Amino acid sequence: MADSTQQPVPSVDGHDGENDGERSRIDGATVRHMLEVATTWLERHVSVVNALNVFPVPDGDTGTNMHLTMRAAVEAVRRVADEGAGAVVRAAAQGAVFGARGNSGVILSQIVAGLSRGVGDTRSISSAELARALAEGASNAYRAVTRPVEGTILTVARAAGDAAIECVTQARESVSTVLGAAMAGAHRAVQATPLQLPILKQAGVVDAGGEGYRLILEGMGFALRGEALPAAGEMPLPLPAVQMDADDGTISPEDDPLAGEWGYCTQFVIVANDGEDLSVETVRDDLQVLAVSTMVVGGDGFVRIHGHTEDPGSLLTRAVQYGRVQRISIEDMDAQAERWRMAAGRVGDRSEGEMSGETADLDAPLADVAIIAIAPGEGFASVFRGLGASEVVLGGQTMNPSAQEILDAARRAHARTVIVLPNNGNVVLTAKQASSVAAESLGADRSILVVGSRTVPQGIGAMMAMTFGAEPEAIVSAMTGALTSIRTVEVTRATRDVVINGVDVRVGDVLGLVDDDVVAAGTDIDDVAIRSLEQAGAQTAELLTIYRGADVSNADASRVAAAVQSRFPDLAVETMTGGQPHYDFIISVE
Repeated sequence: MADSTQQPVPSVDGHDGENDGERSRIDGATVRHMLEVATTWLERHVSVVNALNVFPVPDGDTGTNMHLTMRAAVEAVRRVADEGAGAVVRAAAQGAVFGARGNSGVILSQIVAGLSRGVGDTRSISSAELARALAEGASNAYRAVTRPVEGTILTVARAAGDAAIECVTQARESVSTVLGAAMAGAHRAVQATPLQLPILKQAGVVDAGGEGYRLILEGMGFALRGEALPAAGEMPLPLPAVQMDADDGTISPEDDPLAGEWGYCTQFVIVANDGEDLSVETVRDDLQVLAVSTMVVGGDGFVRIHGHTEDPGSLLTRAVQYGRVQRISIEDMDAQAERWRMAAGRVGDRSEGEMSGETADLDAPLADVAIIAIAPGEGFASVFRGLGASEVVLGGQTMNPSAQEILDAARRAHARTVIVLPNNGNVVLTAKQASSVAAESLGADRSILVVGSRTVPQGIGAMMAMTFGAEPEAIVSAMTGALTSIRTVEVTRATRDVVINGVDVRVGDVLGLVDDDVVAAGTDIDDVAIRSLEQAGAQTAELLTIYRGADVSNADASRVAAAVQSRFPDLAVETMTGGQPHYDFIISVE
């Protein structure tokens, strides 16, 4: 990306950059410049933010995801002709929403969308308007997440907005002063994140997403003051401002805010009564307290609701006050999880008629249902195609696909309903964002449903539970039920020293994880793999499938498989090519 930091600061309110700190309003050109510089500043710190990954594995990608999301926002801004500040921020929001990658990128995109809502259509932004927009950005991000977790980018964004609001209520301050107050608030919140998330304290780091947002605000400040960015150099990790005491307890990492779905999957459409307005925001704020994994989208007189609740009746009763409730679908996910288990069998057991994987003819009639899978390597991609996936998007750790890439794949899949298997905890939220804009992007007659697979083995298990020809909601329920029967072991290399979950890890160690939790470390890969499998319950499993990574030879994979077979002689052990980067082995325990 071209460095925009040496461009002259755009004129604001009739002056050419003098007394930048005293500006009372900023126009669209200045906002564009601030976004460009902030993106460049974040880009220079990507490796630092990535290194704040809680786990010492070589796939921390929060900085990468946030930078790519900001870059998508800037690219959208550069295409807009309107020079009004509101139009510029609105374009940034649209670009960020469609270009968001990973959980951190999706939440960042919702912050930018909230900024746009707070700014509105104004031609220039005052200090008070900026403060309100920053606060609205944080509020919008909180609303977008069903179960907000404190000590994350959400907390930092709220602290920045609160500090900005407090600044303008005390006196009539300049835009630069208000932004400076937001930056200070963000800095304090970042330093305090380990006090709110014990896993951060245990790992000795601050929250990566929060630090990324702080850097964005800091870059905007450089641009607004007309200062050149400091020269790039060796940048130390930001350290917490709290004492990192040893913790003897075992702490599991916080899952993404949309994990842990349960209860009745309840979906319906509210159609506005004649002559009445229907506010998506009002419906969302009211109904999301009654359900988890809530998704509320709509426009032009209708709102579509999806949520998981233990009491569908209460949700529907609340909904009827807004209009006519139609297209009601209620699925008992707990019962489905009991009825649907992954059928025993191997990847190669499917018939040729179920192994298309070819891109659909876009001029042909829409298919009823198609599957999209996210896969981290060509070996896994071949497995998903063999199981019937219409499209495979290459991605995963270190390179999460954007919402736009998922939408593009859905368009190629050419079906009325596309079911997405994210196969990575950091892609689930992005897939759900793509789902929320599917009708707008693909057409009113098309939709995207998301199965919350958080690992590749879970995605393969979900594919094997699919019943071709069933209704989309029944397919999703069956695939979701299959997720509970799979445990995933990952074997990789540690990138730093740390004590986590009671495991003493040294840089360069072989590291074993079970369902994203660190469980073993050592110098012998066979030993670490076996200890991790024991933690995953391999003693009582029936089938282990070992997927070798891109840098692992057939001979090494065979040696590990032999060691595993020797330890678990009653298990069926298979070895296949996954082709994934960073991880020597990904092992499915069924």
